[in-house]
Amino acid sequence: MFIDTHCHLTFPEYDADRATVIGNAKKAGVKQFICPGVDPFSSQKVIELAQKHPGVVFAAVGYHPYEAQHNPPVGDLPIHQAVAVGEIGLDYHQYKGEAAAGKKQAQKILFEEQLRLGRKHNKPVIMHCREAFEDFFPIYDTISVPGVIHCFSGGLQEIRMAKDRNLYIGLDGNCTYSKQLQTIIPGIPLSMILLETDAPYLTPIPHRGTRNEPKYIPLVAAEIARLQGIPISAVEEQTTKNAQSLFTLLSRKQ
Repeated sequence: MFIDTHCHLTFPEYDADRATVIGNAKKAGVKQFICPGVDPFSSQKVIELAQKHPGVVFAAVGYHPYEAQHNPPVGDLPIHQAVAVGEIGLDYHQYKGEAAAGKKQAQKILFEEQLRLGRKHNKPVIMHCREAFEDFFPIYDTISVPGVIHCFSGGLQEIRMAKDRNLYIGLDGNCTYSKQLQTIIPGIPLSMILLETDAPYLTPIPHRGTRNEPKYIPLVAAEIARLQGIPISAVEEQTTKNAQSLFTLLSRKQ
């Protein structure tokens, strides 16, 4: 089976057909899903969705770096009902062309607080890093927690740095059209890779331009297999083991 380790099934894009989306993914061999929160509302909704689909949907709770401006209360996250803290991290893309030292500092503080939460509760972390690797690893190194760099956008140097820290790399549908990702994927050990959709975003080719869904995970796996010159079955087997190991998921056939 496949596992989609990052999909936002609680987002409004699925309000009309959420159960169908989950059912269609299962038919495509995607049997389990990690759904991260990004703010207080979605972090509560993922808990409710996981309770509705036990053993199938697993919740992660956290505050996306864009929430830093709201100074969210990290202590209020329902961590005991989640398998991970996420999605957390740094995103400097929104600050292009502006002096944003204070805003970046708020993101750093929020990131650090949530890393500490993961370590305190022995939960892995799902980390977002966009145009911020210069600050990402120094902060991570102060509070090392098992985790994944979601929707990886770095280069081979960042792959080496992640490997040195035993971090996983999340690969998404953009690997089917990003030349930069296609260049580095052959150099990523399969033992480091997790499959993600980031649904409803980053829809893979040939469905680009439409709403993304977990049922497209096999397309991500197929592209990784093509780029690494290995069977898709090898990608399926190893990435599922990786997800089960990081998130302590039960192995089950459905």
